[in-house]
Amino acid sequence: QFADNAFAGVTVLKTAHLENNRLTQLPRNFPFDKMETLSIARNPWHCNCQLAPLHKWLKGNRTRAEDTCSTPAQQRGQPIRDSPALRSCKLPTKRSRKGSRH
Repeated sequence: QFADNAFAGVTVLKTAHLENNRLTQLPRNFPFDKMETLSIARNPWHCNCQLAPLHKWLKGNRTRAEDTCSTPAQQRGQPIRDSPALRSCKLPTKRSRKGSRH
């Protein structure tokens, strides 16, 4: 498990190998912006809206970084890229996190 601020201040991460780590989630500030290669296989992913940024990244990349949901039970075996549970998640925008500007 990553601490919530594990990637605080990280702006350019291009490659991450996270396979075989028993990860269920990624921290909210995981730096997907410049990510080119992401290995996530063989982790028991919990497919809820916290994985929405990963889902978006997988949809936008033709990488083979693919794995399946382990939980919740109705999502077990679903590829993260195609998980119906993640399609309806709203992604936070950078502006909404900092509050609105007037």
